[in-house]
Amino acid sequence: MTTPSDSGQDAVALVIQRRIADEGFADFTRWNGKVAETLKAWPGFLGQEIIPPQPPAHVDWVSILHFSDAAAARGWLQSGERALLLDEIRQLGIGPEDVHLLPDAGRQSDRAVSALISFKVPEALEKDFFAWQQRIQAAEARFPGFLRHKIERPIPGLHDDWVVVLSFDDDANLAAWLESPERQSLLAQGARFNAGLNIKRASHGFSFWFPDDQATLPNRAFIFQSNLLVLLVLYPVVYLWGFFIGVPWLDGQGLPFWLTLFIGNFVSTQLLGWWLAPLAFRAFGWWLKPQASPGRQAAGYVLLAGLYAVSMVGFALLLAWGHGR
Repeated sequence: MTTPSDSGQDAVALVIQRRIADEGFADFTRWNGKVAETLKAWPGFLGQEIIPPQPPAHVDWVSILHFSDAAAARGWLQSGERALLLDEIRQLGIGPEDVHLLPDAGRQSDRAVSALISFKVPEALEKDFFAWQQRIQAAEARFPGFLRHKIERPIPGLHDDWVVVLSFDDDANLAAWLESPERQSLLAQGARFNAGLNIKRASHGFSFWFPDDQATLPNRAFIFQSNLLVLLVLYPVVYLWGFFIGVPWLDGQGLPFWLTLFIGNFVSTQLLGWWLAPLAFRAFGWWLKPQASPGRQAAGYVLLAGLYAVSMVGFALLLAWGHGR
């Protein structure tokens, strides 16, 4: 599926995440009803889903708004009706909303690119920073190829800056926004936040292995967990390749060791990168979440240890069987 564009007619999903104070849950539920009533008459609106928080793993409310095309979704993001509705719940929210514009039930384009934009924000100016970012996000949504605007808070011990993860469907559309006069004007309005402004660009690369909330700013614990998952799928691939193909077919044909080693590594990295590692990361998504409880973390390590043991015992039996033939 192609990524959404202003001229395309593919359905899109506008995914909005926001954190609401516990005492505001009832008011926020009623507010969502008002949003639904307003959207009924909105051109191109197809339907709405509301996913409530499920602590401790998920603490945000998620609204999924389905539109017939990207133009209809961007029109809603820019509308005065939505601005008035947001004013009604501004006091209920904790921090900014995160907005994602994605092909409905599809994947982002392999060409999709992101910019990581960091800011130094004094605590006393956080509300002003959120309001400024909301204006920027509204402007971004009008540009072709916009996919996502997500704000990451500082993480003590990892990074002290606020980071905006901005994604477009390709590098040309991202560059068009970053270099646009409209963005320069908005940057001037927020000059007090730009003293430490820094922009880094990133493509998907191997980040498609990772869960969405870890792909850009992994911490040390996550890197350690990731390495364990890679080992979980790498060990069987290397073993089975050597047992069934490398030794009997390649070594048996008299190929030099350096060549058989290269072929084995080439095959294993392709299997790992395209299929096995993404599958493992999805299967263990519940364990990789930064907010996973200690019990869930411990369960993940126990499960991994069990799978390691099963694979080693199984391959030992396979080797014994091979020697006994």
